[in-house]
Amino acid sequence: MSSPPTSEMTNNDMTKKEPFLFLFIGDEFDRKLKIEPLLAKLIPAEFRMTNLFRYDSSDLDWEHILMQAKTVSLLGGGQVFWISRANEIKETVWKPLENYCKSPVEGSYFIFESEESLPVKHPLMVLLKNGGICVNMKTAPTDIGLKALRDKLKNAGKQLTPDAWQLLEERLGGSKRLMDSCIDQLILYSDSDSIDERMVLALSTKFLRYGPFDLPEALIQRNTARALEIFHYFHDLSGDLPGTVGLLHWQLKRIWQAKQMLSKGASREEISKITKVPPFKMNAFLDQVKKFKLETVEQLIHELWRTDWATKTGLSDQLIGMEMFLAAVS
Repeated sequence: MSSPPTSEMTNNDMTKKEPFLFLFIGDEFDRKLKIEPLLAKLIPAEFRMTNLFRYDSSDLDWEHILMQAKTVSLLGGGQVFWISRANEIKETVWKPLENYCKSPVEGSYFIFESEESLPVKHPLMVLLKNGGICVNMKTAPTDIGLKALRDKLKNAGKQLTPDAWQLLEERLGGSKRLMDSCIDQLILYSDSDSIDERMVLALSTKFLRYGPFDLPEALIQRNTARALEIFHYFHDLSGDLPGTVGLLHWQLKRIWQAKQMLSKGASREEISKITKVPPFKMNAFLDQVKKFKLETVEQLIHELWRTDWATKTGLSDQLIGMEMFLAAVS
Protein backbone atom coordinates (compact mmCIF):
# COMPACT_ATOMS: atom_id res chain seq x y z
CA MET A 1 0.00 0.00 0.00
CA SER A 2 1.22 3.49 -0.75
CA SER A 3 1.77 6.06 1.96
CA PRO A 4 1.93 9.88 2.14
CA PRO A 5 4.87 11.10 0.07
CA THR A 6 5.86 13.86 2.44
CA SER A 7 6.22 14.27 6.19
CA GLU A 8 3.86 17.26 6.29
CA MET A 9 0.92 17.96 4.06
CA THR A 10 -1.28 21.01 3.65
CA ASN A 11 -3.78 22.21 1.09
CA ASN A 12 -4.98 25.44 -0.44
CA ASP A 13 -8.13 25.49 1.71
CA MET A 14 -6.00 25.76 4.83
CA THR A 15 -4.95 29.27 3.79
CA LYS A 16 -8.61 30.24 4.06
CA LYS A 17 -9.51 28.64 7.39
CA GLU A 18 -7.87 27.20 10.43
CA PRO A 19 -7.18 23.44 10.16
CA PHE A 20 -9.26 21.30 12.49
CA LEU A 21 -8.02 17.82 11.52
CA PHE A 22 -4.58 16.53 12.46
CA LEU A 23 -2.86 13.18 12.00
CA PHE A 24 0.46 12.26 13.58
CA ILE A 25 2.21 9.13 12.37
CA GLY A 26 5.23 7.52 14.00
CA ASP A 27 6.73 6.24 17.23
CA GLU A 28 4.79 7.12 20.40
CA PHE A 29 7.71 9.13 21.80
CA ASP A 30 7.84 11.19 18.59
CA ARG A 31 4.08 11.65 18.40
CA LYS A 32 3.97 13.03 21.91
CA LEU A 33 6.64 15.60 21.03
CA LYS A 34 4.33 16.97 18.33
CA ILE A 35 0.94 16.54 19.99
CA GLU A 36 1.67 18.18 23.34
CA PRO A 37 2.68 21.59 21.88
CA LEU A 38 -0.37 21.49 19.61
CA LEU A 39 -2.67 20.82 22.57
CA ALA A 40 -1.14 23.77 24.39
CA LYS A 41 -2.15 26.00 21.47
CA LEU A 42 -5.64 24.61 21.04
CA ILE A 43 -6.76 24.37 24.68
CA PRO A 44 -5.96 26.78 27.52
CA ALA A 45 -4.30 24.91 30.37
CA GLU A 46 -7.19 25.61 32.74
CA PHE A 47 -9.68 23.90 30.36
CA ARG A 48 -7.69 20.79 29.56
CA MET A 49 -9.49 18.61 32.11
CA THR A 50 -12.89 19.47 30.67
CA ASN A 51 -12.23 20.15 26.98
CA LEU A 52 -9.90 17.30 26.02
CA PHE A 53 -11.63 14.04 25.09
CA ARG A 54 -9.63 10.84 24.57
CA TYR A 55 -10.86 7.95 22.44
CA ASP A 56 -9.43 4.68 21.17
CA SER A 57 -10.23 3.04 17.84
CA SER A 58 -12.02 0.28 19.75
CA ASP A 59 -14.57 2.55 21.48
CA LEU A 60 -15.53 5.09 18.82
CA ASP A 61 -19.09 6.39 18.93
CA TRP A 62 -19.23 8.97 16.15
CA GLU A 63 -22.76 10.07 17.03
CA HIS A 64 -21.72 10.95 20.58
CA ILE A 65 -18.38 12.48 19.53
CA LEU A 66 -19.83 14.67 16.79
CA MET A 67 -22.74 15.77 18.95
CA GLN A 68 -20.17 17.03 21.48
CA ALA A 69 -18.11 18.62 18.71
CA LYS A 70 -21.16 20.61 17.56
CA THR A 71 -21.86 21.81 21.11
CA VAL A 72 -19.93 24.89 22.24
CA SER A 73 -18.09 24.38 25.52
CA LEU A 74 -19.90 26.10 28.38
CA LEU A 75 -16.55 26.97 29.96
CA GLY A 76 -15.14 28.47 26.78
CA GLY A 77 -12.03 27.56 24.86
CA GLY A 78 -11.53 24.99 22.14
CA GLN A 79 -12.46 21.32 22.29
CA VAL A 80 -10.07 18.58 21.20
CA PHE A 81 -11.02 15.01 20.35
CA TRP A 82 -7.84 12.91 20.53
CA ILE A 83 -8.28 9.54 18.82
CA SER A 84 -5.61 6.83 19.06
CA ARG A 85 -4.81 3.96 16.68
CA ALA A 86 -6.41 5.59 13.65
CA ASN A 87 -4.88 2.89 11.46
CA GLU A 88 -7.16 0.33 13.14
CA ILE A 89 -10.41 2.19 12.43
CA LYS A 90 -12.23 0.40 9.62
CA GLU A 91 -12.38 2.37 6.38
CA THR A 92 -16.14 1.77 6.18
CA VAL A 93 -17.06 3.79 9.31
CA TRP A 94 -15.75 7.24 8.41
CA LYS A 95 -18.97 8.53 6.80
CA PRO A 96 -20.24 10.46 9.86
CA LEU A 97 -16.97 12.40 10.11
CA GLU A 98 -17.00 13.00 6.36
CA ASN A 99 -20.45 14.57 6.66
CA TYR A 100 -19.38 16.65 9.68
CA CYS A 101 -16.36 18.00 7.78
CA LYS A 102 -18.67 19.55 5.19
CA SER A 103 -19.71 22.05 7.86
CA PRO A 104 -17.29 21.86 10.80
CA VAL A 105 -17.85 23.82 13.99
CA GLU A 106 -15.24 26.45 14.81
CA GLY A 107 -13.28 25.61 17.94
CA SER A 108 -13.62 21.82 17.69
CA TYR A 109 -10.48 19.94 16.67
CA PHE A 110 -9.67 16.30 15.93
CA ILE A 111 -6.24 14.81 16.59
CA PHE A 112 -5.62 11.33 15.22
CA GLU A 113 -2.49 9.31 15.87
CA SER A 114 -1.17 6.17 14.25
CA GLU A 115 1.97 4.07 14.41
CA GLU A 116 1.64 3.14 10.76
CA SER A 117 1.23 5.20 7.60
CA LEU A 118 -2.20 5.18 5.98
CA PRO A 119 -2.86 4.60 2.27
CA VAL A 120 -3.20 7.79 0.24
CA LYS A 121 -6.83 6.92 -0.58
CA HIS A 122 -7.75 6.14 3.04
CA PRO A 123 -10.85 8.20 4.06
CA LEU A 124 -8.89 10.09 6.72
CA MET A 125 -6.12 10.99 4.28
CA VAL A 126 -8.73 12.31 1.84
CA LEU A 127 -10.29 14.44 4.59
CA LEU A 128 -6.90 15.79 5.61
CA LYS A 129 -6.22 16.98 2.08
CA ASN A 130 -9.37 19.11 2.27
CA GLY A 131 -8.80 20.75 5.63
CA GLY A 132 -6.08 19.28 7.80
CA ILE A 133 -2.46 18.54 8.49
CA CYS A 134 -0.67 15.20 8.36
CA VAL A 135 2.74 14.90 10.03
CA ASN A 136 4.38 11.60 9.11
CA MET A 137 7.49 11.21 11.25
CA LYS A 138 8.23 7.84 9.68
CA THR A 139 9.13 9.59 6.42
CA ALA A 140 10.66 12.74 7.90
CA PRO A 141 14.32 13.35 6.92
CA THR A 142 15.24 13.96 10.57
CA ASP A 143 14.44 11.76 13.56
CA ILE A 144 12.64 14.30 15.75
CA GLY A 145 12.93 12.11 18.85
CA LEU A 146 16.71 11.93 18.65
CA LYS A 147 16.83 15.64 17.82
CA ALA A 148 14.81 16.39 20.98
CA LEU A 149 17.25 14.33 23.04
CA ARG A 150 20.22 16.14 21.50
CA ASP A 151 18.53 19.48 22.17
CA LYS A 152 18.01 18.48 25.81
CA LEU A 153 21.73 17.84 26.15
CA LYS A 154 22.59 21.06 24.33
CA ASN A 155 20.30 23.13 26.55
CA ALA A 156 22.06 21.63 29.57
CA GLY A 157 25.47 22.54 28.13
CA LYS A 158 26.35 18.90 27.39
CA GLN A 159 27.09 16.85 24.31
CA LEU A 160 27.68 13.17 23.59
CA THR A 161 30.49 11.99 21.36
CA PRO A 162 29.45 9.94 18.31
CA ASP A 163 30.69 6.74 19.99
CA ALA A 164 28.73 7.64 23.13
CA TRP A 165 25.53 8.09 21.09
CA GLN A 166 26.02 4.74 19.41
CA LEU A 167 26.63 3.01 22.74
CA LEU A 168 23.59 4.68 24.31
CA GLU A 169 21.33 3.45 21.51
CA GLU A 170 22.81 -0.04 21.62
CA ARG A 171 22.62 -0.40 25.39
CA LEU A 172 18.99 0.72 25.43
CA GLY A 173 17.84 -1.12 22.33
CA GLY A 174 16.94 2.11 20.53
CA SER A 175 14.20 2.98 23.04
CA LYS A 176 13.96 6.76 23.10
CA ARG A 177 12.11 6.67 26.41
CA LEU A 178 14.97 4.81 28.08
CA MET A 179 17.49 7.05 26.34
CA ASP A 180 15.61 10.06 27.68
CA SER A 181 15.77 8.73 31.25
CA CYS A 182 19.45 7.89 30.90
CA ILE A 183 20.24 11.33 29.45
CA ASP A 184 18.57 12.92 32.48
CA GLN A 185 21.00 10.98 34.66
CA LEU A 186 23.98 11.88 32.45
CA ILE A 187 23.11 15.57 32.70
CA LEU A 188 22.72 15.30 36.46
CA TYR A 189 25.85 13.32 37.28
CA SER A 190 28.38 14.12 34.54
CA ASP A 191 30.99 16.73 35.51
CA SER A 192 32.25 17.11 31.95
CA ASP A 193 30.53 19.03 29.16
CA SER A 194 31.60 16.32 26.69
CA ILE A 195 30.29 12.85 27.53
CA ASP A 196 32.15 9.90 26.02
CA GLU A 197 31.28 6.21 25.75
CA ARG A 198 33.04 5.34 29.02
CA MET A 199 30.73 7.66 30.95
CA VAL A 200 27.66 6.26 29.15
CA LEU A 201 28.72 2.68 29.90
CA ALA A 202 29.43 3.42 33.57
CA LEU A 203 26.20 5.32 34.14
CA SER A 204 23.94 2.99 32.17
CA THR A 205 25.41 0.03 34.04
CA LYS A 206 24.86 1.75 37.39
CA PHE A 207 21.34 3.07 36.80
CA LEU A 208 19.86 0.44 34.47
CA ARG A 209 19.66 -2.86 36.29
CA TYR A 210 17.37 -4.24 33.61
CA GLY A 211 17.57 -4.24 29.83
CA PRO A 212 14.80 -3.11 27.48
CA PHE A 213 13.50 -6.64 26.88
CA ASP A 214 13.69 -8.05 30.43
CA LEU A 215 10.03 -7.30 31.12
CA PRO A 216 8.70 -9.31 28.13
CA GLU A 217 11.03 -12.13 29.20
CA ALA A 218 9.40 -12.15 32.64
CA LEU A 219 5.98 -12.24 30.97
CA ILE A 220 6.82 -15.22 28.77
CA GLN A 221 8.25 -17.02 31.82
CA ARG A 222 5.02 -16.19 33.70
CA ASN A 223 7.12 -14.80 36.54
CA THR A 224 4.69 -12.30 38.08
CA ALA A 225 7.01 -11.20 40.89
CA ARG A 226 9.85 -10.41 38.49
CA ALA A 227 7.50 -8.71 36.00
CA LEU A 228 6.19 -6.42 38.75
CA GLU A 229 9.70 -5.73 40.02
CA ILE A 230 10.96 -4.71 36.56
CA PHE A 231 7.86 -2.63 35.84
CA HIS A 232 8.20 -0.72 39.12
CA TYR A 233 11.92 -0.24 38.47
CA PHE A 234 11.30 1.52 35.15
CA HIS A 235 8.39 3.47 36.63
CA ASP A 236 10.52 4.68 39.56
CA LEU A 237 13.34 5.52 37.17
CA SER A 238 11.30 7.98 35.14
CA GLY A 239 8.31 8.78 37.38
CA ASP A 240 6.26 8.64 34.17
CA LEU A 241 3.59 5.93 34.27
CA PRO A 242 2.24 6.50 30.73
CA GLY A 243 5.84 6.45 29.52
CA THR A 244 6.50 3.15 31.28
CA VAL A 245 3.40 1.63 29.72
CA GLY A 246 4.57 2.99 26.38
CA LEU A 247 7.95 1.31 26.92
CA LEU A 248 6.30 -2.09 27.37
CA HIS A 249 4.20 -1.52 24.26
CA TRP A 250 7.38 -0.57 22.37
CA GLN A 251 9.06 -3.80 23.52
CA LEU A 252 6.12 -6.01 22.54
CA LYS A 253 5.74 -4.24 19.20
CA ARG A 254 9.42 -4.99 18.36
CA ILE A 255 8.85 -8.67 19.15
CA TRP A 256 5.71 -8.66 16.97
CA GLN A 257 7.62 -6.99 14.12
CA ALA A 258 10.42 -9.55 14.35
CA LYS A 259 7.98 -12.48 14.27
CA GLN A 260 6.24 -11.03 11.23
CA MET A 261 9.56 -10.50 9.45
CA LEU A 262 10.86 -13.97 10.33
CA SER A 263 7.72 -15.53 8.85
CA LYS A 264 8.51 -13.71 5.60
CA GLY A 265 12.13 -14.88 5.53
CA ALA A 266 13.78 -11.59 6.54
CA SER A 267 17.48 -11.67 7.39
CA ARG A 268 18.97 -10.83 10.80
CA GLU A 269 20.34 -7.60 9.33
CA GLU A 270 16.92 -6.54 8.08
CA ILE A 271 15.30 -7.31 11.44
CA SER A 272 18.02 -5.42 13.29
CA LYS A 273 17.51 -2.37 11.08
CA ILE A 274 13.72 -2.27 11.51
CA THR A 275 13.55 -3.12 15.22
CA LYS A 276 16.61 -1.03 16.18
CA VAL A 277 18.03 -3.98 18.13
CA PRO A 278 21.85 -3.81 17.81
CA PRO A 279 23.53 -6.72 15.95
CA PHE A 280 25.43 -7.95 18.99
CA LYS A 281 22.11 -8.43 20.86
CA MET A 282 20.28 -10.14 18.03
CA ASN A 283 20.96 -13.70 19.22
CA ALA A 284 19.35 -13.05 22.61
CA PHE A 285 16.54 -11.02 21.05
CA LEU A 286 15.67 -13.65 18.45
CA ASP A 287 15.79 -16.38 21.10
CA GLN A 288 13.18 -14.38 23.04
CA VAL A 289 11.11 -13.80 19.91
CA LYS A 290 10.95 -17.55 19.26
CA LYS A 291 9.55 -18.15 22.75
CA PHE A 292 6.44 -16.10 21.91
CA LYS A 293 3.63 -17.31 19.71
CA LEU A 294 2.38 -14.60 17.37
CA GLU A 295 -1.14 -14.81 18.77
CA THR A 296 0.28 -14.44 22.31
CA VAL A 297 2.12 -11.24 21.41
CA GLU A 298 -0.97 -9.84 19.69
CA GLN A 299 -3.12 -10.69 22.69
CA LEU A 300 -0.63 -9.01 25.07
CA ILE A 301 -0.57 -5.87 22.92
CA HIS A 302 -4.38 -5.83 22.79
CA GLU A 303 -4.76 -6.34 26.55
CA LEU A 304 -2.13 -3.70 27.25
CA TRP A 305 -4.06 -1.22 25.12
CA ARG A 306 -7.29 -2.07 26.96
CA THR A 307 -5.60 -1.60 30.33
CA ASP A 308 -3.92 1.63 29.29
CA TRP A 309 -7.19 2.95 27.88
CA ALA A 310 -9.12 2.09 31.04
CA THR A 311 -6.65 4.12 33.09
CA LYS A 312 -6.68 7.07 30.67
CA THR A 313 -10.47 7.22 30.70
CA GLY A 314 -10.67 6.96 34.48
CA LEU A 315 -12.18 3.46 34.61
CA SER A 316 -9.34 2.23 36.81
CA ASP A 317 -6.38 3.54 38.80
CA GLN A 318 -3.31 3.80 36.55
CA LEU A 319 -0.77 1.99 38.71
CA ILE A 320 -3.20 -0.61 40.03
CA GLY A 321 -4.48 -1.24 36.52
CA MET A 322 -0.97 -2.05 35.24
CA GLU A 323 -0.19 -4.24 38.25
CA MET A 324 -3.38 -6.21 37.61
CA PHE A 325 -2.47 -6.55 33.91
CA LEU A 326 0.99 -7.91 34.72
CA ALA A 327 -0.38 -10.29 37.31
CA ALA A 328 -3.05 -11.57 34.92
CA VAL A 329 -0.77 -12.23 31.95
CA SER A 330 2.34 -13.52 33.76
